[in-house]
Amino acid sequence: MKSTTLRRSLLVLAVGGALVACGRPAAREKPARPVRVEAVRTEATASGLRYSATIQPYEQISRAFKVGGYVREVLQRPGPDGRLRDLQQGDEVTTGTVLARISEADYTEKVNQAKAQLAEAEASLARARADAQRAQQLYEAKCMTRPDYDAAKAGLASAVARVEGGRAQLEAADIAFRDGTLVAPTDAVVLSRSIEVGTLASAGTVAFVLADLTRVKAVFGVPDSLIPRVRTGASLSVTTDAFANVEFPGRITAVSPSADAQSRVFSVEVTIPNPGRQLKAGMVATVEVAAPAGPEIPAGQPTVSLGAIVKSARTGGGYAVFVAEGPDERTVARARDVSLGGISGNRVAVATGIRAGEKVIVSGASLLADGDPVRLIPGSERE
Repeated sequence: MKSTTLRRSLLVLAVGGALVACGRPAAREKPARPVRVEAVRTEATASGLRYSATIQPYEQISRAFKVGGYVREVLQRPGPDGRLRDLQQGDEVTTGTVLARISEADYTEKVNQAKAQLAEAEASLARARADAQRAQQLYEAKCMTRPDYDAAKAGLASAVARVEGGRAQLEAADIAFRDGTLVAPTDAVVLSRSIEVGTLASAGTVAFVLADLTRVKAVFGVPDSLIPRVRTGASLSVTTDAFANVEFPGRITAVSPSADAQSRVFSVEVTIPNPGRQLKAGMVATVEVAAPAGPEIPAGQPTVSLGAIVKSARTGGGYAVFVAEGPDERTVARARDVSLGGISGNRVAVATGIRAGEKVIVSGASLLADGDPVRLIPGSERE
């Protein structure tokens, strides 16, 4: 009997414990963070240091309305189907082309009002001149007092001032009327359009962004150790994936005098003639800067991209990388303390802590902690 009672008590406790466990909320798993990875590789120091650059327009112009109103007209061009469409990105325009107009009704009325006021002022001026001429004759004949003569001259001066003011108002009204029309200031390519017919545009609203692509600039960053090798006026060629085995010759036209506050690199601009407009704004290009006389990374030493290096959470002033471990469905980021070696371009040698072939996280590493689940972005693995 006692054994039966004991078994029942244990069963009640077991069921109660299960119910309590079921009533507890399940621990929420941390969502996997998307990251990009690359394989650790060993390489000999190249003859040149390669950097990734961005192609930008040499000149970029934002065209904005100086006055407000409803957009009445946008320049139209034939589309691929032959029907007219509004001007859009990629279209070419020439100097003086009218891009858009706002409704002129309000500004036409202001011009008319200014013309009427000017006509009234000119009529008053004619009358004041006649009065001043008669006053002059009467005063010389001693038939008018000095105060009346002075009043006639003051009336003439006031009438002249009103005419000048009327002309200025008419000119201002004409300028406002002309400012309702946007004109291309140079031969350019449309990068963007932000208005439609019927849009209420206020003064200062940017309607179009234009760019001169007959010349472009490749912009990239270099560490301070390379500043002596990127001098203004030096020749430098760029290549792109879009045009394999084609070099676009250029010349260094600007080197930033100060480093970026976050990346600590100096911006360099290479101006490239682009008469055929093959290079487009936003393209990614590659530039190669002459390497130093001595090798910065010994041959055979593992290297990773600079973007993979983060501050170590275990050591005060040390560095670390995150290695992606595990199958695709359960990949986690594991922190590895590393010892760094020399730098070549945007790659840094790693003396200890990782081996060639391991996958290190190069994008999003600064947001991770040891053991965080991650999701590899498809196509992100770079050899």
